[in-house]
Amino acid sequence: MSKQPLPENSVPFTDILGYDGYMQTEGGIWQRRTYYAVTDRGPFPIAGSFGYDGPQDWSVDLDGTGEKELAANVQYGGDGHRDVFVYQRRGDTIWKGVLDLSDLPNHDNWGVNSTTAEYDPKKGVFRVRYAQKGTEDFGVLETRGLGRFLFSKYKPE
Repeated sequence: MSKQPLPENSVPFTDILGYDGYMQTEGGIWQRRTYYAVTDRGPFPIAGSFGYDGPQDWSVDLDGTGEKELAANVQYGGDGHRDVFVYQRRGDTIWKGVLDLSDLPNHDNWGVNSTTAEYDPKKGVFRVRYAQKGTEDFGVLETRGLGRFLFSKYKPE
């Protein structure tokens, strides 16, 4: 990382998505965290997370390649919807993954909050809880790896 001083209210990190840099967390009850890589091109955003309980992120090898991804549990401010993102570096490009929930068995898809998703770092699984047709019981799907994720190039907000 360059020897320039860090921006105010930032915390340095080492080897997140193969970069060194800093993260900035802002907000009160609801917080947003942005990760910035610092290279000879200067700082640029590589990942973000947000939520009411503060950002919940883990740098972990999810696909067994030896390179760590960043799993981020997020919670939206408007409707409280819980979801999970995975950030992955491919060369000099960052990709953002979201869970493909299009084929959940017996899913009663009445809107965005008919599902919740999270990464459980203790078990190393992604857990999806979802409404089911014809019952008040929720279904639960646990999955490992990145097989259920759909990736696109990361576009910072």
